[in-house]
Amino acid sequence: MSVIVSHAGKQHSYHLAKALLDIGQLSKFYTSSYVGAAWLQRAILARQNTFWMRRFKEGLAAPYVEAHWRYELREMYVKLTKGRGAAFNESVYARDMAFDAEIAGKLGKKPGGVFWGFQGSAHSSLLAAKAAGKLAIVELATAHVTAAKHYLGEEALRMPQWADSIDNLTFSPQYEARLRAEPEVADRVVAASAFTKQTLLEAGIAASKIDVLPLGFDVGHVPYQERLVQPRNRSYRPFKLLYAGNVTQRKGMSYLLEAMKLLTGQNITLDVIGTIQGSGAAFKAEERYYNYKPAVAQHELFGLYGQYDALVLPTLFEGFGLVLVEAMAAGLPIITTAHSIGPDLVNQWANGAIVPIRDSLALAEAISHFANLEPETYLETRRAARATSLSFTWDAYADRLEPYLAGLDRINS
Repeated sequence: MSVIVSHAGKQHSYHLAKALLDIGQLSKFYTSSYVGAAWLQRAILARQNTFWMRRFKEGLAAPYVEAHWRYELREMYVKLTKGRGAAFNESVYARDMAFDAEIAGKLGKKPGGVFWGFQGSAHSSLLAAKAAGKLAIVELATAHVTAAKHYLGEEALRMPQWADSIDNLTFSPQYEARLRAEPEVADRVVAASAFTKQTLLEAGIAASKIDVLPLGFDVGHVPYQERLVQPRNRSYRPFKLLYAGNVTQRKGMSYLLEAMKLLTGQNITLDVIGTIQGSGAAFKAEERYYNYKPAVAQHELFGLYGQYDALVLPTLFEGFGLVLVEAMAAGLPIITTAHSIGPDLVNQWANGAIVPIRDSLALAEAISHFANLEPETYLETRRAARATSLSFTWDAYADRLEPYLAGLDRINS
């Protein structure tokens, strides 16, 4: 089975294409920005240039990759001049649609029995692939747009002071229409988590064509150390809680800060590392409950995980939540909601906890639970978290991919 992969952005499509190449099933990988020359990849790796290292996957190069940089130039310009606001989002949507239109025109001429596109940049290509007799797959790395509008629209009304921090809420009519149509017209829909699948089912997508294929992460870059003594009751050091990611109400930030209020006096600290979405006014108003640090490069964050005792992500809407598996790889128990990959990861209280969305009390109780564990029990949670993460590496992803494709081949034959 030969597969054409198409994605206007990055996400994890590089890893999908590389895994397909390794098993001899990649026909072509179409993307926007990508360093396709093998010699240039080697030069960038030799210099350890982290900006450009994010623009390719080692070993995946021409002639298997076709990059269309022009579709990302406007997006880059808007990001530099106007930041990550509404104008930036619109530039991403425009990129997706223009890229999709071009790739759709290529599919009838390109060999490959399967087309694998990604949410937002695949509608025209899915239709063209089906017309050319190919099996058409669309992948959703986040949840369905109807769920986004429901949960996030509801949240903007519940917490108006935080509304300007919420992304993934408003789309142009044309872009929203394609987000709704892509899983409907596709032959198969790949969901990043059980939560993503749930939102697809709620949107009326047939269960028979939905497949859950969790993403992976780079475990080799995340340091892990055994730590016997959990220092919660030591006067010299508090229980250190980490939130890493964009500072937005989409990820439940107000509920986390309310939980920290409830934990006042328990010698628990919260560090927030990430980019502040919107004005940041509501976040700043609660600054006595956290220590804020601007976003850092991913490789730097990997090194920071070991300084903390647990990670918290009380998200309202997350297709996967890569930070969850990364933190578990560093041995951190995680506290999150069912609106993420969390339920696929967590054995309640053994390696983390799942709490209801918008429930500050349950969140505070879960944080307090891990903060008060006996040293040996805490060490076991660290070991269990690390062990769970090893089932979600990119190698594990590749191991799941080949039998998945074999199953599709049987369905299609």
